[in-house]
Amino acid sequence: MDNKNVIDFHHHLLGEENYVDTLIRKMDETGISITCLSGLGIGKGHYEYSLDKFNLGSLSPDNDDVLVAINKHPKRLIGFGVINLGKDNPEKVRHLYDLGFKGLKVTRPLKNYNDDEYLSIYNEANKLGMPVLFHTGMVLFTPYDAEDDVCTDRMRPMLVDRIARRFPKLKIIIAHLGVPWFEEATILARFHENIFVDLTGASLGWRNRLSPNDYQKLFFWENAFKKIVFGTDVHADQINDVYHDQVRLFDLLNLNEETQSAIFSGNAVQFLNLHKIK
Repeated sequence: MDNKNVIDFHHHLLGEENYVDTLIRKMDETGISITCLSGLGIGKGHYEYSLDKFNLGSLSPDNDDVLVAINKHPKRLIGFGVINLGKDNPEKVRHLYDLGFKGLKVTRPLKNYNDDEYLSIYNEANKLGMPVLFHTGMVLFTPYDAEDDVCTDRMRPMLVDRIARRFPKLKIIIAHLGVPWFEEATILARFHENIFVDLTGASLGWRNRLSPNDYQKLFFWENAFKKIVFGTDVHADQINDVYHDQVRLFDLLNLNEETQSAIFSGNAVQFLNLHKIK
């Protein structure tokens, strides 16, 4: 796979000194042209979020921090605004759009993703042509989970089914293949034209625990692998490893150049209305 036109659709700004500079440098080393960046705004301090040897760093940067980054590197970074479901309203979506954010990221909702209360949020994103990246499946533990009332079960992949039916033109990306609900994630991508998935996560995580045969069983229909969008969701220091992990997997699966091109850039270009990558 020629990596000169790769788009990383799923990356978070971390609370680390000079992190954006590090990210741009690692993008150059890996061959990633554009990164879609969001700031989760979790916590006020510098708690280091990690799982086993997977160190993600501080998740405290928020939309304001992302705005600074994308304004500094407008040709390399695209902003995905975080919407806090249960706290924010549709006007927040419009505000983020007016600031220059091209998509939305949602996670840690106070109710199920498909709750009536949130439909107006998705409707506004749909009207503005903003794809929505849904965290799905197990979410990392943080010291703020109790006060934020975090519940993984509210983020099951199947909960986006109602949203996809209500807004069939809204581009929906199911992150992490819904780990551990892989079958829910892939079957949704099969039956809904507007649902795609990503395989984000660290090299030591779930992705490399599945065999090529497992992926063949999950993505069993014609052109199924074209429903994948490339993303990393790791510290910038790890994006090169994650990129080559996914290239290796797709080569083992004998995916042709057209399919890999859709995964690594084509789908993102379509979702974000990018005519060319510089």
